Amino acid sequence: MRLSFLWTGKTKDSWLDTGIKKYVKNIRHYISLEIIQIRGTRLGRKPDPEQIRTKEAAAMIKAMPRAAFVIALDVKGRKLDSPGLADLLSNLESRGIRDVVMVTGGPFGLSEDLLKKVDLRLSLSPMTFTHDMSRLILAEQVYRACTIRAGEPYHH
Repeated sequence: MRLSFLWTGKTKDSWLDTGIKKYVKNIRHYISLEIIQIRGTRLGRKPDPEQIRTKEAAAMIKAMPRAAFVIALDVKGRKLDSPGLADLLSNLESRGIRDVVMVTGGPFGLSEDLLKKVDLRLSLSPMTFTHDMSRLILAEQVYRACTIRAGEPYHH
């Protein structure tokens, strides 16, 4: 299985970027992982959130591997604990799904049109995080899921 993290723009805070890179490196010991980063939209003085989400959605759809199983991070999505995420990844792999893409929105989130096209909406928490913080949490949770699947002690 190949996993991709798809997000908009660069991570602004260096400490978050360092953490993301650490977990990405660790994940790659277990599965193939690619970061797909699309160009962020300039916000300007009076940004139009819907226009920005629509523009970013078009770029994200274009960047996704064909026939990928797409998981969008969405506060209204399915709630899983860490073992549940490990089970989800194992289930996708056992079903023969080769490409999985996990999509994180930009500052204004993901468009409803994009959310309607994904295979699964997944919530990291009912709380709101910055999109950069969500990247770090996602990377850590995927690493944790990998260690659970491998029967390693990181999870405890």
